[in-house]
Amino acid sequence: MSNLLASNLFSVQDRVAVITGGGSGLGRTMARALAVNGAAKVFVLGRRVNALEETATQSTPGVVIPVQCDVTSKESLEAAYKAVAEQTTHVDILFANGGVLGPLMRPSQKPDGTPPSLSELREELFSKPMEAFTDVLNVNVTGSYYTVLAFLPLLEAANKRRPAPQAGVLTPPTAQVVITSSIAGFIRKVPFSFAYNASKSATTHLVKMLATTLADYDIRVNGIAPGLYQSDMANHIFEDKGIEGSGVNEGSFPREMIPIRRSGSEEDFAGLIVWMASASGGYLNGAIMLTDGGRVSVVPNTY
Repeated sequence: MSNLLASNLFSVQDRVAVITGGGSGLGRTMARALAVNGAAKVFVLGRRVNALEETATQSTPGVVIPVQCDVTSKESLEAAYKAVAEQTTHVDILFANGGVLGPLMRPSQKPDGTPPSLSELREELFSKPMEAFTDVLNVNVTGSYYTVLAFLPLLEAANKRRPAPQAGVLTPPTAQVVITSSIAGFIRKVPFSFAYNASKSATTHLVKMLATTLADYDIRVNGIAPGLYQSDMANHIFEDKGIEGSGVNEGSFPREMIPIRRSGSEEDFAGLIVWMASASGGYLNGAIMLTDGGRVSVVPNTY
């Protein structure tokens, strides 16, 4: 029965992880959750060294290792890969979590709640430069794709460390990639942006494509589609709703927006990360884990 103990089911002891976008928000929660639960090394990648170092100081001493990296640059990704490879022989799990919201690209409602005229809509949206749209895709989609490619050798090395299968004995999980998507990729009307929503739809499909391709190499690929969690990217939603603090107490949000009437908490997200990284998450492959309080599955697709 010891195999069913929570301490065994959800152990991430000695795991080695790489997390892009690890300097803030959900990436920082990923790093802290893995570090406090026994991971051997957690490499956090991002452009802002100060933010990465802050993540390290908030985590178990000596476990979280900052590595500066720009996921939109192949040269930067290659340099980050080499920096990680100098400090570990393998990577058990790669979180391609780097992402940006970009400028809000959505029609503004009139004060009475009615939509703008077609000419007003065109003027507002067409005035945005094309680069503002493509830059979001470049980080969220292209950056995620090349991040996975960059770290394939270290993921393969993790698989080579696995013991030979034994009859009747659960084999340890294969190496895994987890890509952060969003419920914005599922909901047609959500208070974000055309560029962001389109990028997250593409990211979700990227999970499926990579899972299919990398299955031949025993590398699993899964995705996470978060709903509303407090972060720099989501702060404008909290401000628009007049929510002070993290909004994790029930009643912070209306039921018609989030069925459980609160935002996601650090505990909600950390628990999901630990499960996916543990042996009990070893049967996941090609899955998209929605963590949104029921917003996609319960609320009509109009909010």
